[in-house]
Amino acid sequence: MKRIFNIFLFISFLFLFIYLVRQDYIIPEVGNRSFLAMSFICLFAGFYVSTLSWKVALKSHGFINTGSDALVSHGLSVFAKYIPGKIWVILGRAGYLSEGKSELKNRSFVSLKEQLIYMWTGFLVSSVPTIIFYRLQWISMLVLLIIAGLTLFLFFEKIHTWILMILGKIFKKELEIPLVKFRHSLPMIGSVMLIWLCWTAGFYLFMLAFSETITPIMMFAFPLSVCFGLIAIILPGGLGLREGIIIGYLTLAGLDVENATTISFLNRLWFISGEVFIFLLATVVRIVGTRSSLAANTRSGKSSQIQH
Repeated sequence: MKRIFNIFLFISFLFLFIYLVRQDYIIPEVGNRSFLAMSFICLFAGFYVSTLSWKVALKSHGFINTGSDALVSHGLSVFAKYIPGKIWVILGRAGYLSEGKSELKNRSFVSLKEQLIYMWTGFLVSSVPTIIFYRLQWISMLVLLIIAGLTLFLFFEKIHTWILMILGKIFKKELEIPLVKFRHSLPMIGSVMLIWLCWTAGFYLFMLAFSETITPIMMFAFPLSVCFGLIAIILPGGLGLREGIIIGYLTLAGLDVENATTISFLNRLWFISGEVFIFLLATVVRIVGTRSSLAANTRSGKSSQIQH
């Protein structure tokens, strides 16, 4: 499993490189460096909380993993989103912690459940300001329909079973998508909400670093764009769709098109820096953990020889 994970890690890096090469970012002058610095603190905090959320999800399903295990498995697979399709986001961190097919299936199930809660809470966070700005336009109606659909599908067993049955007939394959029990999932919902809080606040501070005309309501463009990016299965990392939603939202909220476009594209670099941060942190923790294990085994071996 570890060898497969390393191959997967290399492929995710390859796709990240391809993605970055295709982009053309214009870096404007930073107006307020203090806001920019604080935005990175919130961004990095959100990524760290995401590893704790993964640990909470595993623990709530009976898997006892250390914080370092959760950090390493989540951090090393963070670039999986740049591989077309979303399956690697689910399998990557689960594969690192699994020793066999049975463990991989069970942990992937937990990973998928947390991703569904992540998307559901993201839409909830962004729903109110979206409805305020878009009123009864198609995007606000779409957000409401998605929230209602996800709520019914995730938390109501009969509807969940009925939808899976219909999807099974459409795809001619039995689908396994977890039912979420609301009470049982409260710790996961709380930890995921904390991720959105950190990132949304960070995005607000990030915008303030480049424009003085930013209002607090504009920060909700971020969770809305991310959630629609999750739905876009074909586009790696929600490429293009997230930027378009941010531009449209900020423009409707009163920001000029030029600033909205600049912030939208710079937001990609900002968020990627957070992914790099959690990846490097996971790499350091993995190396330190490996060296500690080797040192412990060496001491154990010497102690055994002395006793004999």
